[in-house]
Amino acid sequence: MQAPTDASAGSVGPDAGGGSYLRRAGALLGLGLVGVASLGATVALTGALPDVPGFSTLAVLLLTLVAPTAFLIVAVLLGTRAAPCVGLRSLVADRATDGTPVLPELGDIAPYAVGAGAAVGLLLASLDVVFAPLGATPAVEGRPTFLQVFASVPVRFLYGGITEELILRWGVLSAVAWVGWRATGGVRRPGPTVMWPAIGITALLFGLGHLPAVAGIGTLTPSVVARTVLLNALGGVVYGWFAWRYHLEAAMLAHAGTHVVFVTLSLLVVVLS
Repeated sequence: MQAPTDASAGSVGPDAGGGSYLRRAGALLGLGLVGVASLGATVALTGALPDVPGFSTLAVLLLTLVAPTAFLIVAVLLGTRAAPCVGLRSLVADRATDGTPVLPELGDIAPYAVGAGAAVGLLLASLDVVFAPLGATPAVEGRPTFLQVFASVPVRFLYGGITEELILRWGVLSAVAWVGWRATGGVRRPGPTVMWPAIGITALLFGLGHLPAVAGIGTLTPSVVARTVLLNALGGVVYGWFAWRYHLEAAMLAHAGTHVVFVTLSLLVVVLS
């Protein structure tokens, strides 16, 4: 089986493919809301909601989901406008407008994207071991249980693999690349001199975006911050490359491949502890 060819040579322009902006945005928003729903369900079922005086559990849950939902909506709206201008595409968006089947092209790239994502997961796990003696790994009380590991699966694959990619690679990467494209004349589709900095900036924001979660389980020392941002940014660069050279869904598959490794390693920790 040969590696799939570069899929970044699509039409340029906000209405590339003759599709409707609202239909494209609506399809992607619906996809991302699945991830938001998985986040809400996991938080509710695991009892991770804080007790806020004067607010019901449902109200606290809804308030918890306001920020990710707002980020998702803004990212989808921005990305759906900017992505075609800079040569980024989504199979789901194409399907919503011209009926192009998703599975054939998705199947072609899946082994490579998932494999690359898994390699990223192994690299990050190895680097985490290297960082541990430096006090850069946040301390977690106790060992995970099977229930905790399996409870994290929907959030990892649906929110992390889908919603985060919509926010970062579809929204932020497209917007940053669009700014670079316009700054360099906005005539031809941006090349590596625009796209690589955009991928790097987006990856850095991806790493910074993980700090609140880390702060919830430990102290954000300088070494912890450096470790969190660096490791997640490394993954973000790979996901961004797949979004650029192929499509958004390839980035989602790569992100999912990383979590396959993380879940597997977590289960091994449970079994061996």
